[in-house]
Amino acid sequence: MNARLGLSLVVLLALACGSGSDEGAPGTGGVAGTATGGSSSGGSATGGAPSGGAAGTSTGGAGGSDAGTPGFAADPGFSLSGKGAHGEKVKLVDTQQRFGSRAHASPWLWDVVAEQWVGGVAQAAYAGLSDGQAITEKVWTNQTLYQGWDAPEHHFKFVTGKPLRHARATAQYGNYAASPTDPNPYSKLSRPKWPDTWGPQANAQMYLSWWQRVSGTHPGYPQDSGGNGGEDKPLRFGDTSEAGLGTFDITVAGLTANTTGFGNVKSWGSLPDPKDAWHRIEFFVDRVQGIADLFTDGNLGIGTSWTVNPTSGGPFEFRPADQYLYVKPGVSGTALDTATWKNVTVHWLGFDDGGTTQKFAEGRNVEISEVYVDVTRARVELSTASEWTFSPAAARSSEVQGRLSAWSAGEIEVELNQGAFPALSGLYLWVITDAGQALRVGKFE
Repeated sequence: MNARLGLSLVVLLALACGSGSDEGAPGTGGVAGTATGGSSSGGSATGGAPSGGAAGTSTGGAGGSDAGTPGFAADPGFSLSGKGAHGEKVKLVDTQQRFGSRAHASPWLWDVVAEQWVGGVAQAAYAGLSDGQAITEKVWTNQTLYQGWDAPEHHFKFVTGKPLRHARATAQYGNYAASPTDPNPYSKLSRPKWPDTWGPQANAQMYLSWWQRVSGTHPGYPQDSGGNGGEDKPLRFGDTSEAGLGTFDITVAGLTANTTGFGNVKSWGSLPDPKDAWHRIEFFVDRVQGIADLFTDGNLGIGTSWTVNPTSGGPFEFRPADQYLYVKPGVSGTALDTATWKNVTVHWLGFDDGGTTQKFAEGRNVEISEVYVDVTRARVELSTASEWTFSPAAARSSEVQGRLSAWSAGEIEVELNQGAFPALSGLYLWVITDAGQALRVGKFE
């Protein structure tokens, strides 16, 4: 990382090996099944979510179709109302009241670029923009956060005339190289608007999901043997007073941050180069408990750092030792050192070439589609996964459901988002609770 930004700590986007299983307390009234945290010995543990950690999988039983949506086989205790079609508002019901609670029914931000909702309220931030015009600051409120990187070539554009992520998308964010040797790939979305009715921003948690593609002269996130390219960054995060600015980043090599026991840590590894394909990246941070979880296409990032484990180079997770998801035993001192933060937000979402490692910066095109930001990981997912595991080899394809309108322990209302899936048939509907427990509602047939 360049000196302008300071050194950051890496939570690995790369996949690495770990061992262990979920140690959460038994879920109250949960669906029968296994909580799978991953194990080198092939074992799994039954149970639900630890209070600050994540639960494993609730797979449920075969179950027949409950009364409700035709062609949907609900797991025991669950039902789904409606016809089950993209764009339709449906109701998920759990007779055992396992969904838990959310402080707000709708997420902080659901941004499909053509439309945006902040706290469930439509914004029409780019009304009147045409293809290729720079975006406004109505939703992403501070395009000048990093002084010197706020020139027009650093601004994401409202894009409709390029190939989009899927047929249902009508716009995306894009910033395209002017030539194969264009040295200015910086592109950022900064400071998502806080909902007007939510009061002062003091959120302890942030869950962030987005789709991203990097193409052009150097597609994807290549690195050479010397690490050049490894500090390219799709995300910087911290609080609104700019605590963490330049020192808490997700880099190509992983997540980098200050920790409670090792100071500034780097978990360098090898991110599987996505070339010019679309990939979903998820990030969950809890500034109070010092948790930072990173997922790429459903795969949990595991850190490998000589700073943390000098004799072995890892593995580890950015969590308190007793709340690890996968690696066992947990390593003390690897929780984030974020106790002084007053909230948590996005400083930079997009692409920063790292300053000192610009070997692969030239001629890059950066595109982002469907951004979801919230103050809790409680959400609804449509997925290929029949089991929901927290593992570096989970390999699930999922679409987050961003149009939530009601949430209680026994009932959720949501507008179905089919995303890039060609059909609903064969897909599973999941609810992730605030505590991180995954509940399978059923399967579309």
